[in-house]
Amino acid sequence: MSHNAIPAPPPSALVQPPSARERLAAQLARLRPSAPQLVDAGFTVALVGIALVGFRTTFFGLGWLWVGLAGLLVGLLVSHAGAAFRALGVVAMLGAAAAYLLLGGPLAVREDLVAGFLPSGSTFATLVHMAVPGWKELLTALPPVDSRGPYMALPFLFGLVGAALTYGVARRWPGAVLALVSPVALLVASIVLGTQTPAAVLVQGAVFALVAIGWTALRSNRNRPALQNGAGRTTRAVTTAGLLAVATVGGFFVGPMLPGADPTRTVFRSSLTPPYDVSQYASPLAGFRQYTEPNSAKLFDKTLLTVKGLPASVPLRFAALDSYDGYVWGAGNVANRGDGPDPQGTSFRKVGTHIAAEGPGQQVTATVAVPAGGYSDVWLPTFGTVTGLDFGGGRRDQLSDDLRFNIDTNTGVLPEKLAAGDQYIVTAYVQTPPTSLPKSVDLADGSTVDASALTFLDDKVTPWTDRVDGQWEKVAAVAKALQDGAYTDGGTPGDYQNVFLPGHSLLRMSQFMKSTQLAGNDEQYAAAYALVANRLGVPARVVLGAIPEAGGVVKGKDVRAWVEVKLADDSWMPILATQFVPDRNKKPQQLIRKSEEKKTGAQVPPPAANNPPSVLQGPDQAQNATQLRNPAKDDNPLNPDNWPDWLRWLIFYVLLPLTVLLAVYGAIRGAKWLRRRRRRTTGGTSARVTGGWREIVDTARDLRMPLPARGTRIEQAKALELHVDGPPPVKPSVVVDGALMGAPVRAAGPGVPSGDTEPVPADGGRVSEHSGLALVPLAVTANGHVFDVDEPSPEEVDAFWADVETARRRIRGEQTFWQKLRGDVSLRTFRDQLPTGAGLGPARTRTSRAQGSTGTSRTGRPSRTSKAGVGTTAPTKKGKA
Repeated sequence: MSHNAIPAPPPSALVQPPSARERLAAQLARLRPSAPQLVDAGFTVALVGIALVGFRTTFFGLGWLWVGLAGLLVGLLVSHAGAAFRALGVVAMLGAAAAYLLLGGPLAVREDLVAGFLPSGSTFATLVHMAVPGWKELLTALPPVDSRGPYMALPFLFGLVGAALTYGVARRWPGAVLALVSPVALLVASIVLGTQTPAAVLVQGAVFALVAIGWTALRSNRNRPALQNGAGRTTRAVTTAGLLAVATVGGFFVGPMLPGADPTRTVFRSSLTPPYDVSQYASPLAGFRQYTEPNSAKLFDKTLLTVKGLPASVPLRFAALDSYDGYVWGAGNVANRGDGPDPQGTSFRKVGTHIAAEGPGQQVTATVAVPAGGYSDVWLPTFGTVTGLDFGGGRRDQLSDDLRFNIDTNTGVLPEKLAAGDQYIVTAYVQTPPTSLPKSVDLADGSTVDASALTFLDDKVTPWTDRVDGQWEKVAAVAKALQDGAYTDGGTPGDYQNVFLPGHSLLRMSQFMKSTQLAGNDEQYAAAYALVANRLGVPARVVLGAIPEAGGVVKGKDVRAWVEVKLADDSWMPILATQFVPDRNKKPQQLIRKSEEKKTGAQVPPPAANNPPSVLQGPDQAQNATQLRNPAKDDNPLNPDNWPDWLRWLIFYVLLPLTVLLAVYGAIRGAKWLRRRRRRTTGGTSARVTGGWREIVDTARDLRMPLPARGTRIEQAKALELHVDGPPPVKPSVVVDGALMGAPVRAAGPGVPSGDTEPVPADGGRVSEHSGLALVPLAVTANGHVFDVDEPSPEEVDAFWADVETARRRIRGEQTFWQKLRGDVSLRTFRDQLPTGAGLGPARTRTSRAQGSTGTSRTGRPSRTSKAGVGTTAPTKKGKA
């Protein structure tokens, strides 16, 4: 007998582990997209880009579009990388969040950056803030919003999340229609977050539909089996064309008649009540006497403002006051409600440097500055129909963020007040008011106040207007009658004019109108004139402002109050103080004053209940002082409103989401533990053995390990061993008489297909944690217990389950942390507990070999049900047939 020895291969012939460069190249190769992936990416860019177009009317300019497209590309790259490396969905979400925080600063916000490109702590705070309450702030802001600043984080986030969701779903799920859920949701979101003016009806309607249909068709064709790709192609094309034609005709002719086809768009902006409340601020008209002389405020000859670029005779408006509560004229939270083009009215909203407004006249740009010791109030002086506001100076950012503006009254509010050194540029359409009242004006009908409480005016108004016809003629007649009165600011202390008190409550107006000679200043005359106009059925409001002197200087003596009446075209016409207020040199007669004092006495009007006094008014205004009824402060430490901002962010945006994730993770792990416990303790011993093997298979399936289709337990075991341990190493072998001599082998045991031989493990078939994964002996043992005539004993079942737990630990131990985490939260074994082709098919009835076909066991009991999977052969043991 000849012996031919085969020498061991040299070390160079053994498989060498790949180098770091080769591993890096292999990882980079996974990022190379295939043709179908590029197609999906292209459709993602198209659909998300069309959804982004919905912000066209929300932002000014095109800066928002480039920021949104940048976010779209970043989201696409993040989603592609996550899908290429088969990362968990939660990992892809965390990657998108990290990209938003790291790139949102330099690409979108561009504020508070370190070295011009690195995000700082303030940048992160801005991005986090805009991601949550920023959407609400955008809805309460007056469009179009500037395409710069913190609001740019929103289109960046919209594009990033939209692309990541759309492309991620397309890569992870093959469904043709499922990939359209995200872009359709984005399209709807861009519409409801927009304005009443459509951004692009054709693009967001027809073009989006065509692109979506085309993508669906391509993905459906891609998923169709290859042998069916050519079948019925002509029929499908004709059917598609017919459906498109029917949809087009139905959209044009049937669509307008369907319910909900109202041309008025439904957007969140129109139904959201802005949270800003201006009634908390004092009425500037109540503090008019601070600008008069004598007064302790000493503002009469002091320069309050300087205005450069404003045409002569154009008034500067401090505030338009369109609400009267019986105590003071104040600024209402909502103006022009129920009238005009916006039935919901206009409110005070956050604005940018550009304001969407149009008005008559020429466009003028002027600069307003506050000198030292000048104007200091919450009301922002403007003029005309404002179309732009741009702050300058050291407080530019703060004032821009604090400003709230009403485009109907052209009134702005700054909670922090203007201060010395502040300046801003106003762009507006202006008209020079007429110096005299026009002969004819087409007025609107209605009232801005409750005219039923103004009956006390009739005694004076009726004689003034009974000889004229027409609303405007009556309004003009009242102006002439008021101008016949006297002017007084209350006089110096101890003067006879002290009896003429400030204020314009109903009581003060009753005294003013019932006196023999009208006497007061701009406060009383403007308040009374506006009330009379409303009593006559003409909407009117009071405006406090100033007429700048030559050179643009505004002093206290230039501050005046006038009235605006609403015209039939919904515009407002000013009637300046010089057209209805007496000359300042026309003082009340002293004899008439004594007569009035005897009849009325020095009555002090009651304090207003809802409006606080101006902080700038003098001491003589104390008789008209009002107090704001603020709600009691809530000091409850359990109220989140009383917590610091950092604590609220930590709890609600970090700890709470983390708790939810941990709860979901724990629930899934708990469900799997209960299932494992049920398999180990429920049913017969053979069923518990089957459950043990199913536990191994489910562990592998959760970890996305390949299993043979319709494989037996032996085949599954071999596949898992090969996947976990890799191919067996090349061993030196000796051929003796043509036979390969190596490791000892044994014949196939029970359950092993014919021709299969298995190495005899050193430990007798038990799975060891310190050796390679030996699942084949475990599969053989499972087959022996399941197909045996006798039930396995409980001790055998416990030993088998001990091997199962060891095998599960070995399988999981070979995985990375993220792979194990993905397996922990995988639900695939719950969705498909009996998967076709996984060796776990429906149970088949097994007849006892001892009874043949009688269907009963040798003990007389009904035969057991086999737990073997589909395709598992049940061999009979020798001697037990």
